[in-house]
Amino acid sequence: MSLRGFAALAALFSVASATTPAMACRYGECYDKVRLPDVYRTVDRPVVVRPGYREIVETEPVVVVRPERVVLQPGRVDYVMTPPVTRTVLQEIVVRRGGYRWKTTYGPYGERRCKVPVAAEVKVVPREVVVAPGRRVRMVTPPVYGYQNRAIAVRPAQRIVYDTPPVVSYERTRVLVRRGSTAWVRARTW
Repeated sequence: MSLRGFAALAALFSVASATTPAMACRYGECYDKVRLPDVYRTVDRPVVVRPGYREIVETEPVVVVRPERVVLQPGRVDYVMTPPVTRTVLQEIVVRRGGYRWKTTYGPYGERRCKVPVAAEVKVVPREVVVAPGRRVRMVTPPVYGYQNRAIAVRPAQRIVYDTPPVVSYERTRVLVRRGSTAWVRARTW
């Protein structure tokens, strides 16, 4: 018998013995191809009913006006020269000195010369006399105060942020966990 004939006989024998699936797996290990179903699961899924938002509120500052004592003109120190204190006095000034002079007189006995005293010619002149000299005097000028209204912030302006969270509800949903597929499963023997 040729090799070709031997192969045909083996193929015929295998087809004859494998007429049913159960008969085909009697002598060996067999597997069946099966379809696996989709796998689903029920889960709670969050759903936003109302979205969250942010609200910003800015408040005005609280200000109080108070009168405050302020320096309008600062104090200062100056030095001033005072004039000297004078007094008027009368002073005699000799205009012409006194002394002697010769006086000639004519009389019954002839010419006579006499030495005659001559009084000094004096003139009274007013004169300024310093009684107290001028001096440097320290003058202190005190500061000048007044009142001005001053705004004082009792509470500064504020910026308040209100965050409102979203409102979330949960709904039950069926979710596909795994898609169906095919698999090889060991065949049952009868």
